[in-house]
Amino acid sequence: MKWVWRVLGWLVAAVLAAYFLWFASRALDIARLRELATLPVVAMTLVAALLYACIIPVTAWAWKGLLAQQGEAWNVRPLAALLGRPQLAKYIPGNVAQHVGRAFLSLRAGMGLRVFTVTVLQENVLAVAASVLVGLIALALSPGGLAQLPPESRSWLWGLGLGLAAAVVILASVNLPPHRLANSPSRLARALARVGGLPGPKAVFSAFAAYSLNYVLIGLGLWLLARVAGMPPALDLAVATAVFALSWLLGFLAPGAPAGLGVREGIMVLILAETVSDPDALAFVLLARVVTLMGDAIIFVASHVAIRGRFPQAGSRDEAAA
Repeated sequence: MKWVWRVLGWLVAAVLAAYFLWFASRALDIARLRELATLPVVAMTLVAALLYACIIPVTAWAWKGLLAQQGEAWNVRPLAALLGRPQLAKYIPGNVAQHVGRAFLSLRAGMGLRVFTVTVLQENVLAVAASVLVGLIALALSPGGLAQLPPESRSWLWGLGLGLAAAVVILASVNLPPHRLANSPSRLARALARVGGLPGPKAVFSAFAAYSLNYVLIGLGLWLLARVAGMPPALDLAVATAVFALSWLLGFLAPGAPAGLGVREGIMVLILAETVSDPDALAFVLLARVVTLMGDAIIFVASHVAIRGRFPQAGSRDEAAA
């Protein structure tokens, strides 16, 4: 039966790759890309895409720490494959195919359903909190400051930030792994065990730092690309980082938008409206979309090459890992 799963896996991969290419051809302004396609811009686009692709091993490292708090020890490599293999599925309308694929591969690899669900929920809370924090801090450090935010988004963004900060503080307040709570005489403690307990400060702040690093790496790549493409100096590292972090948040929350398409680009243009001209803003948004498309393709190919066509099995866990 293993060969059947292997053939099925490669068939799904081929279908996803074909859909991704079709999606890219429809989502990109090919005529505008030809105007930007100088050798330095193409080379820096590749560099930015590679920086973007680094989010997978960084996220896998953070996931490893959250899993350890649930009593499961995994190596970073199989976790990176579990994250990377369904990467192109996020371009399928509905915004759920990537998560379904990750869940299927993780459970087939031997991860417990409760453990998977708990750690992915914790990951989403921390990743969204990191996007708000990094985005607001970066924007505050830029010359234009927080005034660059669209007025209608400021109040709810601050409210969301405060709510997420409270959630991070709760998760980090104390280390209460589920195995410690499972046999407690307290009904509340046993209920907390069923939802994964509390990861504690070390796991939470390590993961939070990793997700924050992801946005900084992507912002760095986009900023370098903006410099090579001749964008105005006002589009500095802080603005490039903030634009992606905050637009990722809105794209993540938008139901049904494939990979945040449309929503993400729209918020990018709104934030950049106070910083650069409309043509420069549109060119930057287009280049950012090329970077993410190319980065996702690199992640997809690398994860399949690394795993050599096999689903990672439970035996690939690193039981000696911390």
